[in-house]
Amino acid sequence: MEIIGLKNIKKKDIPLHYRNEYSGDFTFKDFTGKEEYVSAEFILERNALGQVNIDIEVKNDLDYPLLSTISKLKTYIINLDKDGNLP
Repeated sequence: MEIIGLKNIKKKDIPLHYRNEYSGDFTFKDFTGKEEYVSAEFILERNALGQVNIDIEVKNDLDYPLLSTISKLKTYIINLDKDGNLP
C-alpha cells in the first residue's frame, strides 16, 4: 500500500493548544495499483516532553488490513506535521 495524498483537510477548532484534531480523506494505491479512498479523523497531541501521539479513527470499510493501514497513516501524518503541511 502506498499513500498518495490527503484531501479535504479540516481542522477542528478546540481551545487546547497542545491538541489538534483533523478530518480528511486519504488516497492510496493497493498492491494491484487500484486507487482507494479512506475517510478518517485524527488527533495530534503533544505531551510535556514534545512527543506527538496520534490517534486515528477510520470512517469507512477497507479491503486492506486495518493495523497496517493505520501504521502507514500515522507515518504519513507525522511527516506532514514535521514539514508543516497541516493547517
